[in-house]
Amino acid sequence: MTGAGLMAACLPLEAVFAAEKKTAFPLQAYDDNRVVRVYDRHAVNHDFSGPTPYWQTIDPMVLRGMLAKSLSEISGESGEEKSWKKILGGDKSADLSARKLAIKVNFNNTIRDINTTLNNSPAMMCVLAESLLKAGLKQEHICFFDCSRPFPDAFKKQVRGNGLERVVMLGKTDSIPVSQETIFLSDNQGHLRDGKPTDQYPIPQCLLAADYLINLHLVKIHDPGVTGAMKNLFGISGNVGFYMHQRGATKSFPVSNHLPDISLNQHIKKRARLNIAEFLFGGQTPDTVDKFTNGEFFPDGLPCSLIVSRSPFYHDTVLYDFVRAEYQTCGPVLKRFKKMGPDTWLQNAARQYAPWKYERAQFVKSTTAGRPAKDLAYAQTDYVSI
Repeated sequence: MTGAGLMAACLPLEAVFAAEKKTAFPLQAYDDNRVVRVYDRHAVNHDFSGPTPYWQTIDPMVLRGMLAKSLSEISGESGEEKSWKKILGGDKSADLSARKLAIKVNFNNTIRDINTTLNNSPAMMCVLAESLLKAGLKQEHICFFDCSRPFPDAFKKQVRGNGLERVVMLGKTDSIPVSQETIFLSDNQGHLRDGKPTDQYPIPQCLLAADYLINLHLVKIHDPGVTGAMKNLFGISGNVGFYMHQRGATKSFPVSNHLPDISLNQHIKKRARLNIAEFLFGGQTPDTVDKFTNGEFFPDGLPCSLIVSRSPFYHDTVLYDFVRAEYQTCGPVLKRFKKMGPDTWLQNAARQYAPWKYERAQFVKSTTAGRPAKDLAYAQTDYVSI
C-alpha cells in the first residue's frame, strides 16, 4: 500500500474505526454523516470478454438484497417499507401514497455505445422502483430523469418489461420542461456567454413537482476527481456546457464552487433524501466501463458495491477515497488516473456548509469475514462496510 499519509498500520483498528456515531436520525439529511457500503461479489457476472453487455449481467435479486441492507443501515429500521418511510417521510409510519419522487440518474455516456461505457443500469432502476413501490409510492409518481443526456430505448424497454409501465422516464430528447426557478452559480456572476448570463442554472419542472429527490449515480474518474452525487446534479440542466469553465482553462470543477452551489440550493436541499452510488462497475475514465486493478479493495477487479448515504458531501468523500485507493494502492500510479482532479470541490463544499467536516480516509486491513481485504476508515465520517 502506497501514498503519503495513507498508512494506518500504526493505529489500533478500534481507534481507526471509531467514527463519530450518531445515535439519532438527523432531521436534515445533509447533517447525517452515515455512509454505508454494501458489497456482494454475486451481484454481477461479467468477465469483459463475452458478447453480453455488462448491464445485462446484473442479478436483480442480489441487488435488491444489497439495497435493502443499505436502507436498514441508514434508517435504523428493519425492512424496506419502514426504511423508506423513515428516509423519505421522516417517520417509519409516514404515508407516501400521494408523494412524488424524482430520481436523477447518470446517463452521461448514453451519447456513446451504451454497451461499452458506464451508465446507470436498467436493473438498478427496476430494483429501486420496485423497492419504492413496497413503501407505498405509486408508479406514476416515480420519475427517472437526466436532462443532459438521452434515455436509451433499450433501458426503457427493460424497465417496462419488469411490470413498471407507468414509471416516468425522461431524457434530453424528451423535451423536459424547465421551471422559472434557477440556481445561482457564484463563480459565474457577471460573466456572459453569447451575450447571455451564465450564473442562473435552470431547474427542471419534474424536480420542482416532486416532494423528494433521490440521487442515483456512478463512480468514475472525472474532471472534479470522481463522478458522484454532487457532480450528478450538474446534469439537471439540458445544456451543461453553457455554464462550465467560465473563467478560462484553470476555472474548472476542481477549483470552482459550481457543485456545492447546486447541492446547497434551497430547492435541491429541501427535497434531497438519499444518494445511491451504483458501484457494481467502475470507470477509469469518464467514458469507459472497466475492471479495476486493485484486487483487495475490489476483488476480481469489480467493486460490486452500493454506496448509500443521506448527505451528498459525506457520500462523495467516500467515493473519492475509493477511487484514490484504487489509483494509489494498486502499485505504480496508473497513467489513466492522472486525469483525476484534486478534492478542492469537497473542501469548497465544507466551507459553504459549516456542519460538514471534510477528511481523507485511512486505508486499513479488514478483519471481518466476507469483506474485501482492505477498507476505508474515518474519524468524522460514520462509514460502515457490510
